[in-house]
Amino acid sequence: MKLLVGLVMFALLSANGIAQEGLRLKFGAWKLNLQKSTFPSDAAPQSDTRVYEDRSGGVIMSTHTTVNQQGQEALTIYAAKFDGKEYPVATRGSGALSTIAFHVIDPYSESFVLTRDGKVAVRGTTTVSKDGKTLTMTLNTTNAQGQISQGISIYEKQ
Repeated sequence: MKLLVGLVMFALLSANGIAQEGLRLKFGAWKLNLQKSTFPSDAAPQSDTRVYEDRSGGVIMSTHTTVNQQGQEALTIYAAKFDGKEYPVATRGSGALSTIAFHVIDPYSESFVLTRDGKVAVRGTTTVSKDGKTLTMTLNTTNAQGQISQGISIYEKQ
């Protein structure tokens, strides 16, 4: 029995370590490739840059700068772990109380849920290519009327 418990614990820790190693490819700066990405009809930004940093202890810091179609810049920051718990998200100029929660899917992919004022605003996945050069985000966004739209954002490592 002890051997079985030991093997299960080893497998779980190994899988978690492998997943975290693959997701380490996410660290660094990423720039949105507008030509390769698809957006709901009126949601394409002028630009989008994401920076992911390892803050140790399994914490990832994200700084996300977007310039919308009207030329307005939004800065979003969070620090989170891939543990399914909700972490606060701060967006300059937004009065919404936002959180984000992540789950590891496999060594190169994660799922996430972003809430605003207690309601799910975005569900999505992020996948880093095995060569670490491309980050793909699939976003299912829910608007105030409850309508869902999908977009796929393709980022290139800088």
